[in-house]
Amino acid sequence: MRKFVAFLLVLFGPAAGLWLAAQAPTHIVIMHTNDLHGQLLPKAGFGGMAEIGAIVQNAKPDLILDAGDFSTGTFLADEFKGVPTIAAMNQIGYTSGTIGNHEFDYGQPALRMRLREAKFPVLSANLTASFTGIKKYTIVSAQGIRFGIIGLTTERAKTLSHPNQVAGVNVSDIVKSVERLLPEVRKQSDFIIATVHLDDDEEQRLASAFPEIRLIIGGHNHEALGPIRLGHTLVAKTGVSGRNVGRVDLEFQNRKLTQMDARLIPVKDVGPDPDIVKILQPFQEKVNAKMNEVIGEATDDLTYSRTGESALGDLVADAFRERGKTQIALQNIGGIRARILKGSVTWGNAFEVLPFQNSLIILKLTGAQLKKTLEHGLLSSIGMVAISGIRAQFDTKRPAGQQVISLLLTDGTPVDAAKLYSVTTNDFVVAGGDGFTEFAKGTEIKDTGILLPDVLVDYIKSRRVLSPVLDERVIVK
Repeated sequence: MRKFVAFLLVLFGPAAGLWLAAQAPTHIVIMHTNDLHGQLLPKAGFGGMAEIGAIVQNAKPDLILDAGDFSTGTFLADEFKGVPTIAAMNQIGYTSGTIGNHEFDYGQPALRMRLREAKFPVLSANLTASFTGIKKYTIVSAQGIRFGIIGLTTERAKTLSHPNQVAGVNVSDIVKSVERLLPEVRKQSDFIIATVHLDDDEEQRLASAFPEIRLIIGGHNHEALGPIRLGHTLVAKTGVSGRNVGRVDLEFQNRKLTQMDARLIPVKDVGPDPDIVKILQPFQEKVNAKMNEVIGEATDDLTYSRTGESALGDLVADAFRERGKTQIALQNIGGIRARILKGSVTWGNAFEVLPFQNSLIILKLTGAQLKKTLEHGLLSSIGMVAISGIRAQFDTKRPAGQQVISLLLTDGTPVDAAKLYSVTTNDFVVAGGDGFTEFAKGTEIKDTGILLPDVLVDYIKSRRVLSPVLDERVIVK
């Protein structure tokens, strides 16, 4: 073969070289992440930005993409409002990122600063804000192939983020946004990729509407792991907290896709990238003492559930009710972000359970409002509400509005629809977060100013030993 190539080069000169180059397949490697949630260090042996960096560096990819929610989740990231996260992503060399709903958790001024610090564009074609810095798409070339990368954010971003943090932000229909943008991107691209932070049904709408977008790098659904196929479209996603890195291999012939494969690489037992370790070290030194303070002991794992009662949901709700000195406490499950594992429980562990800077609210709701609130969590994708001070039974086969079949106080007294009850919750749901509406209609609303992680820390300190036991305060038929 080599003799044949040499013969062609002698016979035809540079023209032969061009012909040979046109015939040779082009192999592109894409590495991707999603829902990092500030997990800068390994947790239970998995993840860590220095470890992710080492895997990426070893793969020598052509593109490195992120599908959103790199913000919020650990004290190390949140104490500095995402500065070390962006610094680590810059060092890894991301090609682009995507705006997820949690990018607004530090407030718009902080997000604006992180966008300025990022050495890569952060994308969302269907989201606009009062400040600049968010791009709709980017065009990058790798090995002669032009890639158009379009970012998209879930249409529910405004209800999933704290309403106060997304004032002035507009979120448009994903399909209409791409329809407007696609002709412009198509002219500049050989291959289009969507990096999206979307619900599963939104991903399906996107893939169905635009079969020419053959690759979707996804995020938002923490439990979903890629790759999956939606028609001709490959959807690749990695789960949550950097436990995996995704790799997509593309083969092109004359700039036309001929093959596409994807797989997950667990971020476990990986030697860290020393340059990223060096970047994170000064941030670690500032917070280590507080993060590592032991505040209690767990006799077993405490986990949370979106579909029923959970030991961790019970613990959080009980902590709220005790601190608020109310009859009842309610906590949206979406606000509980991490498990507590068996063994020593640190301040940092408690912070990761409730990482958002929300405050404790005391108010009064009627029994009818309580029922509506509980059913809203049951019927929507946000998950069941964690409760304390009441016992609830649900029947999911009944029509909407009738699924709460029993609601009792802990002493067995039925909750009266017309009577007022004192309730402790958080400012996120009172402001309408996760689509809750009844809290804002309550009376005697008082913001205590006490942050939720501090409530949980104090509660664990007062108990010292945590033994997960379910007491059937929630029963779902």
